[in-house]
Amino acid sequence: MNIYYFILILLIILIIFFIYHKKKMKKIKSYILTKTKITSGLQCKKKLWFDFHEPIKKDNFLFHLGNRFGEVVRKNYGIGLNLYNKNFNKQKAVEDTAKAIKDESVKVIYEGTFIYSDTLVEADVLLRKNDGWELLEAKSSTKLKDEHIDDIAIQSYIIKSSNVKINSVKLIHIDNEFTYEGDGNYSDLIEEADITKDILFKEKTVQANIDLFKPIADKNFPNPKVEMGEHCLKPHKCPYIARCNNLKSFSKKTPISILPRVGKKLEQEYKKRDITCLEDIPSTELNESQRIIQQAHKDNKPYVNPKIAEIFKEFKWPFYFMDFETINQGVPIIKGTKPYYALPFQWSVHKWDSQNAKIDSGKSFLDFSSQNIERKFVESLLDAVGSEGTVFAHNASTETSVLKRLKDKHSCKDLAEKIDNLIVRVVDTLEIVKNNFYAPIMGGDYELKKIIKAIPSDISYEEEDNIAGGTEAQLAWFIYTDPKTSEAEKEKQVQLLKDYCAKDTLAIYYLIKYLIDHS
Repeated sequence: MNIYYFILILLIILIIFFIYHKKKMKKIKSYILTKTKITSGLQCKKKLWFDFHEPIKKDNFLFHLGNRFGEVVRKNYGIGLNLYNKNFNKQKAVEDTAKAIKDESVKVIYEGTFIYSDTLVEADVLLRKNDGWELLEAKSSTKLKDEHIDDIAIQSYIIKSSNVKINSVKLIHIDNEFTYEGDGNYSDLIEEADITKDILFKEKTVQANIDLFKPIADKNFPNPKVEMGEHCLKPHKCPYIARCNNLKSFSKKTPISILPRVGKKLEQEYKKRDITCLEDIPSTELNESQRIIQQAHKDNKPYVNPKIAEIFKEFKWPFYFMDFETINQGVPIIKGTKPYYALPFQWSVHKWDSQNAKIDSGKSFLDFSSQNIERKFVESLLDAVGSEGTVFAHNASTETSVLKRLKDKHSCKDLAEKIDNLIVRVVDTLEIVKNNFYAPIMGGDYELKKIIKAIPSDISYEEEDNIAGGTEAQLAWFIYTDPKTSEAEKEKQVQLLKDYCAKDTLAIYYLIKYLIDHS
């Protein structure tokens, strides 16, 4: 008999527990949209569909840059309720925000959280002003942009709809003229722009956008049919471009749009003449590099200028292959630098003594936060490339512009003559390739990572979990310089960066060797 009483009591407890939590769950405000998802939908409904149903979860250095600026912002506006990194429980964050709004002793709220109309927003800064609040949104750009108005209007609308009086709205952005003095003081890094009037106008469209975008979250909502266009790159490059390209149906003919720089414009012009593919354009209407691309696609095989050997006879041995990586710090940590100054932090160099010799194992430099990083960078580079020979770099304007800036730096002025000598020796392989080599697999793109697919080599940029481009190299810099990063993770990023930069210089070697061997 006791066992039945025990079971009965247990059932009663379970029923009470279920009722209690059901009531509690009813109190919790759920949400479907966020500010980020609405701005994604404003760019493209297909982009928003992917965000809901097939998202790409990939880290980006811009997130880290924004977070660092956010830390500066939170220190600048004084002590208050700080919900940053504490609002994983969104309902708790909403409740804490509501309490702080009512508590007149709270003058500042960071990451104040609000939910209205199934939409969640988190305000960077709310300042209590007179009988209301000032809303401040931080962006790590150097000026006000059109997309900021759409973004901040969502915040303002949701907060006002939550019965909070907003008297004024401001954008907080980075002052590009700020120079870090090495003292940890970033107050002058911040600039404010009053956008209250602009926001009032844009707020009127927010609810309509919410109503338009909410249904896209439904699991049965079909992927919207949206043609690719300029919106794929504005205001930000869409991470799903490759997917949309894969969905496009191409004929066996080559689209005119692949022509570098002017392809899309020419495509529109030739469409008026019923010319829709590259092969059908009269060759007399194309310049030399465009004709090379056209013929390669017609023949479906690579083109190599048969006279290219004459070009390489002009270059003095040994051959060096050079590549730099730079970082836009946003919040500078190196004394004497500005927020978006391209700070060089890595180089890779390989040396090839003669056509019959093997390429050497390479040399490299990598530093993250030494206050004399630029001096160390250029001193070690000059030692690696010596004083004679040809130095090849792909799209060399990056490397030469860095060198020109370094020779004008006070810390490097005594090296100016040696730096000038190096600049004179630099040859841009991009310029060589444009009129002398092209393969259909490049798809109109002369980026080194495209070229390497067209020539024999053991280089690949497509291995999983490896750095594949300059933006990922910048991400590695941010991860390494984050005080919260473990030593093991730092070592991992160092190795990834060294492998990546060495790939670029080896890829230039394989390109030059291929052109010489096939001339």
